[in-house]
Amino acid sequence: MTKRSTRSSSQVFKRVLEQASERLRLDAGAAENLQHRGLRGNERANALREFLANHLPRVFEVGNGEAIDFRDDRSGELDLFIFDRATAAALQTSSESALIPAEALYAVIEVKTKLTQEELDKSTAAAAKLRRLKPFKKAFVAARTGGRASFSRCRCPYFVFAYETNLAEEDWASKEYRRIYNAADKMGVAIDVVDRVIVLNRGIILPNKRQSLLEEDSDGIFLEFYLHLINFLMRERGRRPVIDWTAYTSRKKWKTISKH
Repeated sequence: MTKRSTRSSSQVFKRVLEQASERLRLDAGAAENLQHRGLRGNERANALREFLANHLPRVFEVGNGEAIDFRDDRSGELDLFIFDRATAAALQTSSESALIPAEALYAVIEVKTKLTQEELDKSTAAAAKLRRLKPFKKAFVAARTGGRASFSRCRCPYFVFAYETNLAEEDWASKEYRRIYNAADKMGVAIDVVDRVIVLNRGIILPNKRQSLLEEDSDGIFLEFYLHLINFLMRERGRRPVIDWTAYTSRKKWKTISKH
């Protein structure tokens, strides 16, 4: 079996992702010049969207808007999502957003300027709503913690991507995890509705496994985020069935035509 990682990173690959991370930080700094908080958030989301649009395989498209399932249940407004444009175009598009079928939805990224308990509460509620959608008439499944991956259910990881946090650096991961736990407990949902919390200048937290990867222990937080995302997308695409569009329409009653 081919090893999934090597002892030392490709220096060229690492440098490209470090430059992307630095570009995001610069864009975040430039966004501070905007007075309206919503505009600052949009600028930072757009910076991440532009990078992903240029660096993901061409079968995937990066958008924002809503996802819908066959019951007309909706995800609510999503900052960024990744969908498979080779199997499904957006059902509806405008200059601001798109509406896509849940079957084509592969990942959601909520972008935060500064991570706070309030923002985690909002993200957890949104992630729980997303988890209740039913692509192929079955709800999205959580990340596996052991054993084999499910081939009968789809995954759509929900990432919280923050440029910074309002927590102090000391014991950051433990304090951030407690906030994630508190948000899930408050909403009455499983902690695994949020797959990963990424804070660009601190590290990554996997809530379901209660694990963290800190910046000083990694080749780069953005590098880790990007590699995990692209690996997941390619594996998940191989598991997804063909979309049956008749699920979105009512059953028709066909009648036999008389010969006479």
